[in-house]
Amino acid sequence: MVKILSEAPVSRDVEIEKEARELFWKAIEILGGPRQLFEYRRLTWLPSLMEAAFVLSLAKRGKMAKEIARELGLSTQTVRLILAADEESVRKKIFEGKLKKVKDHIAGGLIKLAAKSEGKDQEKS
Repeated sequence: MVKILSEAPVSRDVEIEKEARELFWKAIEILGGPRQLFEYRRLTWLPSLMEAAFVLSLAKRGKMAKEIARELGLSTQTVRLILAADEESVRKKIFEGKLKKVKDHIAGGLIKLAAKSEGKDQEKS
């Protein structure tokens, strides 16, 4: 049985989690939705997408790679790879079906694409 914790984190944490969750789902939409992710046989991307969403959310608030790594329990190198990912390279490879040839951090690139997309969505509103 799964137990859901009802304690609310502090306000800043709530904002970061909300943003990370929105970026996570937007990245999945970019891939074509949950079903398409399943069809790609890339369900293992889910934890990496969530990590990347939190990394980007914290970086947008001015946190440095070492701080982010410490807070999330990741290596500093992983955080740097996520932040350095070239989203356009990842986008191109995904839509060309050349996923195995991507040298950039795929989850990082997808989350950056999601952030760009979110920005465009907000501009339209």
